Amino acid sequence: MPLVSVATLLRVADRAAYQYEQIVDTMTAISQQGTDYYWQTITDTDDPDVEIPCEAPYLAVDEDLEPGMAAKYGTLLGNIISGMLAHFARNDGTGQPLQAGGWDGYLTSEDQRVSQYFGDLFFAVKGYYMLANNVFSEGDDQFADVQVIAGPTIQFTDGINYGNGAATNPANDTYFAATQLKVVVVTMGAADLDLRLSVKDKNDNPTTIDVTVPSGSAPGTEIDVGGTSDRFLDVIGAAFVPAGSTGTIGDDVTVRNIKERQIAL
Repeated sequence: MPLVSVATLLRVADRAAYQYEQIVDTMTAISQQGTDYYWQTITDTDDPDVEIPCEAPYLAVDEDLEPGMAAKYGTLLGNIISGMLAHFARNDGTGQPLQAGGWDGYLTSEDQRVSQYFGDLFFAVKGYYMLANNVFSEGDDQFADVQVIAGPTIQFTDGINYGNGAATNPANDTYFAATQLKVVVVTMGAADLDLRLSVKDKNDNPTTIDVTVPSGSAPGTEIDVGGTSDRFLDVIGAAFVPAGSTGTIGDDVTVRNIKERQIAL
C-alpha cells in the first residue's frame, strides 16, 4: 500500500494554506477598529440600560474575530489535516502505520516543508504545533544589513534568525526551517562587492558562503546566495572575500530569506 506522493501532499497543503491565508486576511480586515469597536460604541452611550445587557457580549465579539477560531469552527478545513492523518495511520500490511509521526513524520522523512499558513492552520485545528523544521516562513525576513564604510571595512547589523534548528522546536511563528538566502541591494556603486557571509547551517553549525553583488546593481536587485540546497538559520557576520573586490564606500545590501515556494489554490 503506497504512501501519498510528495507532489500530492504538497499540493493539498498549499491549497489549504492559501485558503487559510485568505481567512487571515479577511478576519484582519473586518477586525479593524473603524470608528469604534462594538464595546466602545456601547460604552459611549453612558446609558446603563444599554451598557449592562450589551457591553460584555459585544466585547466578546470584538475579541473573537480570530482566524484560527473561524477556520476551526466555521469551515471544514480541519478535514484536510485529519484525512491525511487517517491515510498515514493505515496499516502497511505488517501491522505498522504507512507513516509514523503523521504530517511531521512524512515531511521530515521526505525533507519537505509546508507553508507557515498551513502550520498555523494545523495549530488552530489540532491544538499543538507542527515542528519548525517542517515549516517555511511566509515573511520577508531580514537576517542582516551589510554596509561598506570607510577603510574600506564592513559594517554588519544583525537581524532575525530562525532559531537553532533543534528537532523539537515548535512552528510557533518564531522558529522556522532553514532557508535559502538572497542579497537585496539598497544602494550599489561602480565596483563589484565580493562578500563572505558567516552563517549557521540547518544543523546550527557555523560556516561561510560567498556571494558577489555586481557593480551598478539597481536598488531592489536580488542575488541568490548559493543554490536551493544551501539553507541557513542565521547570518552572524560578513567580511570581504580575500583578494576579492571590496566594492565602493556607501554600498548597502540586506540579506533576506527566499520563500521556498508560492502557495496557491
